[in-house]
Order: sequence, then C-alpha cells, then structure tokens
Amino acid sequence: MTRKYFYPVFIFSLLFLVECRKDTTPPAPETDAALFARATSGGYTYYKGDASVHHSSPQSAHGGFFRVRFNAIAQAALTDQGKLPTGATFPNGSIIVKELHNDSTGTQLHGYAIMEKLPSDTSQADGWIWAEVNTSGAGYTINNKGAICTGCHSIDDRDHVRLFDLFP
Repeated sequence: MTRKYFYPVFIFSLLFLVECRKDTTPPAPETDAALFARATSGGYTYYKGDASVHHSSPQSAHGGFFRVRFNAIAQAALTDQGKLPTGATFPNGSIIVKELHNDSTGTQLHGYAIMEKLPSDTSQADGWIWAEVNTSGAGYTINNKGAICTGCHSIDDRDHVRLFDLFP
C-alpha cells in the first residue's frame, strides 16, 4: 500500500473503531423518586387545556375527582381535539399525570396516578411505567410493573389511556 492511501485508510479505520467502541450501555432503570420528581415538575399541559377538576368515572379505580396533564412529548402526539387518535401510540418519554383530588375545587390534592412510556425499562408493563403515589411520593411503586393497572387500562385502543373514551 502506498503512503498516499495508507493515511486515509488508517484515519478511516481509527474513526470506525472509535465509533464502534462508544458506550452502548442501556440507560439506568427508572426510579420511583425520579418519576415523581418529573411528574410534579412544571411544563405540563392539561387535557384539552382545561385545568378544571372533574368527577371521576364510575369505571375509575382512582375514585374521587381528577384532572390530567401531559408532558410536551405526550402533548405533541395529541390531535387538535386533544386526543390520541384511535390505534395510535404515544412516543417514548411521554408522561401522563392524573392528579387525584378529594373535591371539585382542586384544593385538596391527595395524590397522582402516573404513566411514563418507557418500553425498554425493566419496570414497564405494556410499554408503560405505572405508579400511584400520595403527595409525598409514597404509594404504588413502579416495581409492581402495573400489576393492578394494566387490566383496566388495556380495555381501550388508545395506548392504555382511558381518558379519551371516558371523558370525550
């Protein structure tokens, strides 16, 4: 091989090896504390832009009163009518937070039901991380892998989010 070709081939080979050696370690699994922190942070949009508190459906296991908010990733998947199209799925990283209230005024928040779309996470079930916690973050942990959630949430055809059909 002549010197003319040696250096370009050498540089290309070196770049190829460096690229192949990049860390491909999967991200650390989600934690209850990290999910709670993101779910209680700002930057969410309420369902259809409505911050009103609504009475829960008789079909809801969460009971009482609620309002639902979406992070920007989940919000971007919704139509201009504020719904996920039938048969569509939310993108990875979507977070949906159902605020749980004791009354219709919204002044008595007692917890959160949280879904995060992370199909590669070890705590997921049906592609989602599931948690229901009180206002301090304690409660139904993601380690349960949605065992009591997926039965009801798999009824619909809008990526496990029942809100769109129960509260059109």
